[in-house]
Amino acid sequence: MNRKWIQVLFVAMCILVLSACGKTVEEKATAGIENAESVFTSDPTETNKAIGHIELYLPSGFNIEKGIDESNYTVVNGKDSYILFVNPNETEDSQLHYDLIKNDAKNNIIQDKTFEKEGVFGFSAVNKKDEETFELVVSVGGVKISTISDEKKIDEKLQYMMEIAKSVKVVR
Repeated sequence: MNRKWIQVLFVAMCILVLSACGKTVEEKATAGIENAESVFTSDPTETNKAIGHIELYLPSGFNIEKGIDESNYTVVNGKDSYILFVNPNETEDSQLHYDLIKNDAKNNIIQDKTFEKEGVFGFSAVNKKDEETFELVVSVGGVKISTISDEKKIDEKLQYMMEIAKSVKVVR
């Protein structure tokens, strides 16, 4: 009987140690926002897709679907869905999306950061929706992309989202 308790205690300690090694949501958000900033400050990736009145870059495995109108699109990567909103009337220095998210009292923003380069304004934000889900938002001027996510791969998702948002070109 003593040996079983030792084994149970050993397994419990291993689980405790392994769970402590994982990154917290805040650490993942920080890493994701840093990734997004790195993408924002670099040159945009060359476009590889066109739909409606926009051209954009989509990473491997991502697809785009027409939305309800010329401004809203759904971007899909496996089970993950992203909403891409393109407002062609907003300028590259527009802070509209940032002001809206910051001034909404319902938001529980864990982290956000703004970026500016050569007259272009952008930001990334992680907004806690409930105990297990988060809204990830990335914007560049009048382009905004958002998704609802669990805490897995927040850092990667924010990077991909900024790659997409930064690459959007409105074609007239």
